[in-house]
Amino acid sequence: MIERDERYYKACMEHYTVSRRGLLRGLFSGANRVKKEAQAPTIVRTVPRPPGAIEEALFLQVCQSCDACEKACPQQVIERPEGLPQLNLEYNDCSQCGECQKACPTQALSSEVTDIGVRPEFTTRCANRLSGYCELCAEQCPHEAITIEQGQVPAVNAESCDGCGQCRTACYTGAITMAFPKA
Repeated sequence: MIERDERYYKACMEHYTVSRRGLLRGLFSGANRVKKEAQAPTIVRTVPRPPGAIEEALFLQVCQSCDACEKACPQQVIERPEGLPQLNLEYNDCSQCGECQKACPTQALSSEVTDIGVRPEFTTRCANRLSGYCELCAEQCPHEAITIEQGQVPAVNAESCDGCGQCRTACYTGAITMAFPKA
């Protein structure tokens, strides 16, 4: 076994010296790396969730795929085609009654934000555009988010709209689809 004396340790210390700049650079790069690793991945919502759904990444972790919210919905618009609850606004609208939020045992529907995230999109077969006499979608909107000019496709105020789908249900020509806004 080799005897390590004072000269050995002094040589090691001289070999491994670090400048102040190098020390700080090393400390901050490590802190930045930890900061980047600690950030949760951003998952973009691709299906409309029930009102009050928390941020999508957390929702996917918290929701237990029970059917409590589906059973509690008086409008029958919550379904679970892939296990997790999502809204189907094809045949009915969401009244934002809050029953699904009350029924949720995991707090996956506990957000203060009840915006569903989808917005109405109007096709060119809109009766107002074709004949200029239909205002049903604007009349049925509980937030007055739709404005109509005669002979034009209706316009939606995205800030006022919560994506409930009542305008879609009211449209007798089927000229409204509910979709996520294009980024």
